[in-house]
Amino acid sequence: MIKKSKGFTLIELMVVVVILGILAVVVAPRIPDLVKKAKEGATKGSLSTLRSTLNIYYSDTEGFYPATHWSKDDAADGYKDVSNVLHESLVPKYIKAIPMVKLPTAHKEDSDRVIVYKNLPSTLTDEDLGYGWGYGSVYGTETYGNIIVNCIHTDTSEKYWYEY
Repeated sequence: MIKKSKGFTLIELMVVVVILGILAVVVAPRIPDLVKKAKEGATKGSLSTLRSTLNIYYSDTEGFYPATHWSKDDAADGYKDVSNVLHESLVPKYIKAIPMVKLPTAHKEDSDRVIVYKNLPSTLTDEDLGYGWGYGSVYGTETYGNIIVNCIHTDTSEKYWYEY
């Protein structure tokens, strides 16, 4: 009687290793792009969540968004400051926490910082270069209640982040 071995032959193992190597060479270069797109998707989803949360707040307060103490005449249109107005107004009643902006190609750190503007600029410049969220917080201004991603860089589809 011929005894059959229950293991793999060396040739079979080498074929499997070669196939796995080919797969690794094809798939590995794509992983960083997939991670980048996933973080961008998370930021776009967070922006949508914040806008929905602001709309619920607006409805609950019968026509008012979270606002700062500034008046329309306080400073030039580009006036800005770091503020906790959204943290104080929305957390925890409307949202568990202000979501993070995740821009792996533009900024190394994720941020939930909110920069409030007297009037959100239609385009950002290097002077506005920041990270986190940009929020128009002055009642009666054109951008009152609007929120943007506060970044002058582009996403993977070459659209500026502040245009979303």
